[in-house]
Amino acid sequence: MRTKHRLILIEGLCGTGKTTLAERLNDYLMQQGQRSRLYDEGAEQHPVSLNGHAFYREAAYLNLLSRFSSLSPVIHSLAMEDNQKYLIPYRGITEFREVNELYEELSSNELCWTNTPRATFAEFTSLIQRHWGRFADASMDSEDIYVLEAVFLQHQIHDLLKHYQADSQQIQAHIQAIASQLTGLNPILIYLSQPDVRKQQLWISDIRDKPHFATEANIAFMERRKALESTIIASLPFPAFIIENTALEWDSVLHEMIDLVR
Repeated sequence: MRTKHRLILIEGLCGTGKTTLAERLNDYLMQQGQRSRLYDEGAEQHPVSLNGHAFYREAAYLNLLSRFSSLSPVIHSLAMEDNQKYLIPYRGITEFREVNELYEELSSNELCWTNTPRATFAEFTSLIQRHWGRFADASMDSEDIYVLEAVFLQHQIHDLLKHYQADSQQIQAHIQAIASQLTGLNPILIYLSQPDVRKQQLWISDIRDKPHFATEANIAFMERRKALESTIIASLPFPAFIIENTALEWDSVLHEMIDLVR
């Protein structure tokens, strides 16, 4: 079996089986002799996620180079410049970890994994959209298949809702702008779902020992997120499917996923 899809996006709320099933699908594709590459939501050197990247405007970036002049060649070699905005990957960079002051500064300017956003809404969405575009361009002539978990919808919508108080129209426009750049990779999105968000959040809170998942605020947030994601999925310019993983039957859901990506 050879899949025609060069990009497979696995999405869903926390605890719906995204990580487990993405790993199993990736293993299956590799067993079939395909060059499949899996990246979960927290993977270092992720091809599209900007988690673990520090954000700087030009003046602050030049000031950073000046203050840490001994490491400025390393910083400059890693920095991505986009319309006088700079993104610096810092997780896993040995030279940065060895200088506590620098590492703390970079982490305090985190673009995504932060409760104190440094970028404006326009900067945040533009940088992410353009980064996805670069990924699509770079992957166009490759035979690799990318299996990406929780990066197309989950983290972006989480940040846009919680940190930028974006409305549904703004979020949908942002996701559609990304989706329109991906069609050349013949993408497919598989959304793993469970019908009762409350029940599912209480269950995942218990098995992961994370009480905040069971709070009324989190349940309401997840219900809002799921409704928004369902609306977005229905209007994507490429195939998208919702699989109800009600009974957490990994084998049957995996077989359904394999049938979808054929």
